[in-house]
Amino acid sequence: VVRKFEHSAGRSDEEVSDSVAQHLLGDSTGLLDEQWLGNEQEEHDCYVTELLYIHSKVMIVDDRRVIMGSANINDRSQKGDGDSEIAVVVEDTDQLETSMDGRPYVANRFAATLRRKIMKEHLGLIPPQFCETGKEPVTSFMRAVPYPAEDETQSDEDRLVADPLSDEFLELWDSTARKNRQVFGEIFKTVPTDVVRNWDQYKAYLPKVKTGHIASDLPLYQVKQKLASVRGALVTAPLDFLIEENRLVSGPEWLGLDPTLPIYI
Repeated sequence: VVRKFEHSAGRSDEEVSDSVAQHLLGDSTGLLDEQWLGNEQEEHDCYVTELLYIHSKVMIVDDRRVIMGSANINDRSQKGDGDSEIAVVVEDTDQLETSMDGRPYVANRFAATLRRKIMKEHLGLIPPQFCETGKEPVTSFMRAVPYPAEDETQSDEDRLVADPLSDEFLELWDSTARKNRQVFGEIFKTVPTDVVRNWDQYKAYLPKVKTGHIASDLPLYQVKQKLASVRGALVTAPLDFLIEENRLVSGPEWLGLDPTLPIYI
């Protein structure tokens, strides 16, 4: 059915990517290499940003222990008489000599490598994984125990995230988040944002385009140049969004009736 639908289009679009998100990662090509078969306005209208909603619950403590489960930080999960939850705690004995805050440190391999892998993805330091033909090779990371994952601890990318308290890592983390937030804000006028501090500013800031589409007046080639500079999916948290709306940050909920509310905000 899909092939019949594609054939009826009158032209093939196999040269055009369904998504350009792979360029956030360590792809062998760049956004500016992407092909487009239509006119410039059609290409402009196809650039869309979407919210990446991560619903997993993972806590990695000191690169030694990992808690992975279904519980949320709310009454339904934490009081014990609400939702049914499940979690697993991993504390392995395979130790890894590394550093923490610039000092020698002994971590547990599972916790440390999981934390590093996640941070490398956030920073765009891993290659993209494509699943287009169903015949892609199976990597060690796709296999379950007892098959070990490939050791990446000696790679240049892994060294960048090995010590999460080092000045070098924190600068990489913060600068990447700031740069990505700046680009997304300029091109798509994303919300929430620190630029918007009250409802009046929100109404004036909200772009008059379809949700997620380009809201900038820049020509398309400049838009693509700026988007090509985005690395990973990391952005700064807009902690000042609507901060001047007192009823959103004050009231009985903030006086103890809902102790988890400040955590969400």
